Amino acid sequence: MKRLLVFVLLLFIAVPALAQDSGDTLLLAQPPGGDISTLNPALATDGHSIVVIGFLFDGLFQANPETAAPEPMLATWTESEDGLTYTFTLRDDANWSDGTPITSSDVLFIYNAILNDAVPSPRKADLELIAALNIIDDKTFEVVLSAPNCTVWGGAFASLTPVPSHLYAADFSDFVDNPNNLNPTVTSGPYVMDEYLPGEYVRLARNSSYYGGEPQIPFQIHRVVADTAVQNQALLAGEVDYAFMYPDQLEQLGDTSNFNVFVAPLNNTPLFVLNWADPANPQPAYDEAGNLVEQTPNVFFSDVRVRQAIAMGYDKSAIVGTLGENGGFLLDGPFTPGFSWARNPDVGPYMYDPEAAAALLDEAGWVLNPDTGVREKDGVPFEFDLVYSPLVDLWSNIALVAQDQLGQLGIRVNVQSMEWSAYLNDVLLPQAFDATIVGFGGGTQVDGIAYNILYSQNDVPGSGFNLTSYVNPEIDALLDQARSLPGCAQEERAAIYGEVQRIAQEDVAYDFTVGTNQVNVMNRRVENFNPGTWNTFPNIPALSISQ
Repeated sequence: MKRLLVFVLLLFIAVPALAQDSGDTLLLAQPPGGDISTLNPALATDGHSIVVIGFLFDGLFQANPETAAPEPMLATWTESEDGLTYTFTLRDDANWSDGTPITSSDVLFIYNAILNDAVPSPRKADLELIAALNIIDDKTFEVVLSAPNCTVWGGAFASLTPVPSHLYAADFSDFVDNPNNLNPTVTSGPYVMDEYLPGEYVRLARNSSYYGGEPQIPFQIHRVVADTAVQNQALLAGEVDYAFMYPDQLEQLGDTSNFNVFVAPLNNTPLFVLNWADPANPQPAYDEAGNLVEQTPNVFFSDVRVRQAIAMGYDKSAIVGTLGENGGFLLDGPFTPGFSWARNPDVGPYMYDPEAAAALLDEAGWVLNPDTGVREKDGVPFEFDLVYSPLVDLWSNIALVAQDQLGQLGIRVNVQSMEWSAYLNDVLLPQAFDATIVGFGGGTQVDGIAYNILYSQNDVPGSGFNLTSYVNPEIDALLDQARSLPGCAQEERAAIYGEVQRIAQEDVAYDFTVGTNQVNVMNRRVENFNPGTWNTFPNIPALSISQ
């Protein structure tokens, strides 16, 4: 397979001496290209951090690995007949790793922290449907919704993963920069932090007092790897037990006789994000009074004809071909194969059509300058920066193919790559870009992607995921309707989501690019590893290492 990779000779970093054949350490490769940015569940947005958080902090529930249905974790619950009130009961034996009981106050703390103006949590919008969170006693609390909601588990309830409130300031003044965010001394999950060396590894030790049972594997090391070539070399050398990858990378791995391999659709949409607003002056969609803010249009991408031209101006099918046999597929909206019931069968992807793309650009007034080979409008050359972080090879492929083929149309694309943390905090979330490429996962709810990236209230630079400043009242109304539909009948909701898909594609709210399958690879020495589509590590304490 042709891959746009730089192959380098691997010299693994020095880590604490733990003989792999001693059976005391599970070695996991962090997804190539980045490091953790925070281990605070209310602040994390990147996959590197979220993977490690899953071993350190438990939520109120976990997703069934095959069905995504909620199953008890820290709590059990009951639901009122009107669907408005959920009463949660925390386990009596649920304690923080320092022995302090996990209480309703911890849940209320994370709820109030996310909603606090001084906390730039991307989960604020998830909590908007909660009218009240009331403590009944130390182990019981109720969540009252403003209206019945069909997606509450993947949004609001998933966001209520508690942190040890006794280690944070009560007024949330240290919530963003508290040392526990990167080196948590107290956790609720099956493991505790042991050591963190930025850019190299995170080492975890088992939580011997974990309510779910002491893990059989004493230690984990999450190693930062440079790229997939390094990752595969480490797997084959036995220096890493586990890695997440894509089908073409599995082909590159070659000999899989020492591994168990699990393949499932990935609930993620790689996006070519074209900012509708001026990146020099990012604004939220609404002011504090709830009035719509009139944003300065982006000089390049505010015209739908231009966005459509770009969507059909580079060959996504060729990119699919780089992903290995049955490795990828064209996307036509925000609903992934795991939620095929919600897709509109009459909506398709933007296919490569450079002639049609050129005609749309001409119609929009972007005319080719024969002297420079670059299109211009009102004296402005069509030249923009495409800034991204090369966490995933696919994103790099999309960037380079788009640069080449859009260049043939007279659009000059300057590709710039950045380290993930700086990109996330300085470019992506602040919406300080003309264009970018990034993948967005939707969790376990059908609208997990659509709601986050399309709903206008989520256009909040610095914390929201509506990255294009897309404001469409019709889309907002449809998403609200599908969430609040009495009875949550799938067939009725499918018709609503099909209309969301149609409008988003016609508007090119985002250029939905290429979807992939996911591959989880685990060394056969690790037993009881049974990942599903919706939960990679559903029973962490049961993992063991054969001797």
